Amino acid sequence: MEGVEFKRGRNMKKILLAGFMAGTLDATAAVVLYSKQYTLHSMAGSFRFISRGIFGSSVTPNGALYPVLGLILHYLIATVWAAIYILVFFRVFKPGALWAKVILFGCLIWTIMNGFVLPITGLTMMKYDGWSIMESSAIILICVSLPICLIGERKGSMGV
Repeated sequence: MEGVEFKRGRNMKKILLAGFMAGTLDATAAVVLYSKQYTLHSMAGSFRFISRGIFGSSVTPNGALYPVLGLILHYLIATVWAAIYILVFFRVFKPGALWAKVILFGCLIWTIMNGFVLPITGLTMMKYDGWSIMESSAIILICVSLPICLIGERKGSMGV
């Protein structure tokens, strides 16, 4: 029983670390690449935009509440993806073939987020042309899928 508790604790640490890393990298990429392009103007504007997915048109252009809630939501989504990888995806596929997992998991994330989550929440701003698909896919692969897969595949190092 003690081994199971240790494994759960180790998985939780991996999930939280992977969610934090992926959330930070993805948030940074979103702010740098999309704030000006979509006239969100600032980091606060980017996270205010994310909070519109839950709060809709009630999101006000001023104040700190909605950007903070958007940032929390951003990290929550990254942590959910980390949990999906570490608790499900990692167990379905054999150890190794990391790059194949990164690409496959990144495609899954991109498809679910752009095909279901963003349209349901009304947050679709992306033009679905070749360049924007490649750009958003690269962000998902490098900033979300790669750190989650690397941390998920790690055994015992970094205290995780």
